[in-house]
Amino acid sequence: MTIRRGCARFGLGGIMGGNSVRKPILYVAAATVVLGVGVLIWHFVLGWYPFGGVGFGSTVYVLCAATSATAGETRVDSVAVLTLEGGRAGAVFIPVDLWVKSADGSSGRLADLVAREGWAAACRAVGPVLGVSVARYVVLDEEDLAALLALYPNLSVSVTDAVTSTEPSGRPGAGLRVSAGEQVLGPEGAWVFLRGASRASRADRDREAYEAMRQAGRSLAADKARLRAVRDVAAGVSTNLSVDGCVTLWTEIARASVAASAVLPTREAVVGGAKRRLLLVAEASEVVAAIVRGDEVLTPAGVTVAVFNGNGVRLSASRAAGYLRARGYRVAATANAESFSYATSYIVVLTDEAKAWMLREALPGEADVVSPETFAGHLAALRGQVPEGTDLIFVVGAGMEFAG
Repeated sequence: MTIRRGCARFGLGGIMGGNSVRKPILYVAAATVVLGVGVLIWHFVLGWYPFGGVGFGSTVYVLCAATSATAGETRVDSVAVLTLEGGRAGAVFIPVDLWVKSADGSSGRLADLVAREGWAAACRAVGPVLGVSVARYVVLDEEDLAALLALYPNLSVSVTDAVTSTEPSGRPGAGLRVSAGEQVLGPEGAWVFLRGASRASRADRDREAYEAMRQAGRSLAADKARLRAVRDVAAGVSTNLSVDGCVTLWTEIARASVAASAVLPTREAVVGGAKRRLLLVAEASEVVAAIVRGDEVLTPAGVTVAVFNGNGVRLSASRAAGYLRARGYRVAATANAESFSYATSYIVVLTDEAKAWMLREALPGEADVVSPETFAGHLAALRGQVPEGTDLIFVVGAGMEFAG
């Protein structure tokens, strides 16, 4: 309507009819307007950011990483591949020392590949590991990570093993220690949790922090001031996305109605006298099916567990929760059982029994799978601490030990 009124006001015949030089200029101008309107429609109606943005018409895979500088050299600290598809968000965290192949057929550590060939090469290397094509990347340096963490004043995380700061005096987080257990961390505490020294792997801690930020982001995504802060962070990262694309990536993850994450299953092996971190193919294929492709198969990502300490060993429930999260299970709650005198461990089936047997196979010790009716005497005392939507209750009894 606006264009029509403009044409009527100036008179199409008067402008177009007299000067032959003006005609091509006006054609170009009209085409530019049409293109601009088309881009706006594409942007607002389809939710797609052209020219380097994130597209939601199909599944999107984005490599996200964090780096730090040591003695003038850039070090790769963490790598994950995020999946967005409609209202579904998935995240697979990849150990940076995973042995991968580069485009020229040579192989080596993922972190070393990045140092030699850059992030586009890293995308090409991790794609075949997950069976997808990864072309986009977002990389945060130390300043970017600090700015991102500053958006979250209170992050609720499950700390499986204490984390001690390695920051030199005068640096943020210097001298801090994050104790094991359920913790609420401010930005400095989260910084130490991710970057400090711990027996828990960096990939496991990255995943825990990601889940905490994703949950907190649900409320932040509706806050215009927070979105402006996210945009400021996005403007400084190293990426082949647009700033709008980065902001959309953050908001879509926060708003996802279905979400899952896991650390890619790997193992250390000695090859030719040297240690290598190799993919556990069978276990990794399950993670990829559930989180990357979103297949409807029974995998740990589709199992939600409430964990209770039934043996009285300090941090037993927290360690069990960390063990399960590292294997892709979703932990809804951790708490003490009504008693510390459980002689054995129990898995109580609240939804699907197949999920209970899969969990039992993943445990480092024996556990009895029971129905709510069989467990009724204890269940009444625990029910109030079990969140809605939980599939299984896992009570850690005597003799069940978790590394760390």
